[in-house]
Amino acid sequence: MKIKFHHILAIFLVTLFLDFDYEGPFIRLRIIDGFLLILLAVMIISAKSIKVINHPVVWCMYVFIFYIILNGFTKVDMPTVLKEGLQLVEYLFLLHLIAKATDESEKRKEFLNILFWGTGAVAIYSMVYHISRGVYSGYKDLDAAKHAFAFFALLAVIRYFSEVKRKNTNLLLLLISLLMVFLAGERKGWAGLVTGIIVFVLLQTKSNLSRRNLNAIVFFFAALIVLWLVIAFYISGNEKFHYINRQLVSLTDFVNHLISSSDDEAYASRSNEERIFMINYGMKLFYQYPLFGVGVDQFRSYMSEASYGLINHDAHNFYLKILVEDGTIGIFLYLLPLTIVLLNLLKKNRNLSPEIALGARIIIALFFLGAFVNLFLAGKALSWFYIILPAGMLMGLNKEIKSLSYEEEENEEEEPAAVEEISYEHGGSFA
Repeated sequence: MKIKFHHILAIFLVTLFLDFDYEGPFIRLRIIDGFLLILLAVMIISAKSIKVINHPVVWCMYVFIFYIILNGFTKVDMPTVLKEGLQLVEYLFLLHLIAKATDESEKRKEFLNILFWGTGAVAIYSMVYHISRGVYSGYKDLDAAKHAFAFFALLAVIRYFSEVKRKNTNLLLLLISLLMVFLAGERKGWAGLVTGIIVFVLLQTKSNLSRRNLNAIVFFFAALIVLWLVIAFYISGNEKFHYINRQLVSLTDFVNHLISSSDDEAYASRSNEERIFMINYGMKLFYQYPLFGVGVDQFRSYMSEASYGLINHDAHNFYLKILVEDGTIGIFLYLLPLTIVLLNLLKKNRNLSPEIALGARIIIALFFLGAFVNLFLAGKALSWFYIILPAGMLMGLNKEIKSLSYEEEENEEEEPAAVEEISYEHGGSFA
């Protein structure tokens, strides 16, 4: 198989799930950053350019970037503003590249296949790495790799429901991926995966309520129940899987926090205590600076000061981070393009072309995975990856629809010409 641009881009996107990077005093460079810089340099040297996409999503992102930079100049130092501004421009460039890499059904399928096998390889590596060190659950030591489990599992679900061939193989891969994501113990992954699966299965079933789809759903949930019973029986009371037991119990902390106003509660984990403290303090900051926020990339500084240095990391909620740092205007400008992306995808889910409709459903599932993961993740390249990927793939889908419409128009123009030629040869018309 000939290596093409969409293959290369997908491979470099997989590197986002790896902890290979260089962190300097002011900037953190990843493998994909180097790739994008080299690609940009090649484009400049060869005098090539990429066509700017004319779509409301893209223009909304331009406005958001402009606001972040302008708002940052009034609140934080110049290096921080430039760093964040350049990073946002880089993500916008990446959106255009993803659109180019997924503007045909076959390219999109190959692109997703590489993401599937790539994230699967990262997840397996992370699992083996931890088990070899005696850690049988809670694969946290490799920070970026822990996010590969849910992404891999969702793509496995999509393959199982959308591919007619290799049904048994895809079911086996699906069960393995679900087992892996459960043992990984990443709650944000669980939440995003469950949401993505529910949305995709509902849309897929609604689009074609056939016997084959119903059988696939029945087999899926039957296998899921059996897998869950086996896991529950095996890990219950097993010290090797104490982390999973703790994670399941700790889910009640957030429920208790919502229904109770007491601050003197005992939490199942220090992580939960930090998260809930950040939510409470973040909302206090928002009430103090409701319109424009505290400034780009300042959440960590305020949090460190409020906790006397005990919490020295970014928010565990991307929406909270935007709300606190950029205020009401910032969160509105951030959510606006996401809303447009979702509405466009829901419309394309009803497209008459099966390939376009399936593509829309796949992107919707990825959209919801990212939307829920970002409720518990912030300040990382993966937070933006979960936004840029569905947005870029939507732009690719739009381009494919335009190409198909252009081909149909050409065919319609050719048909009358062919009729006229036949009529002339036979000395009359079909009337």
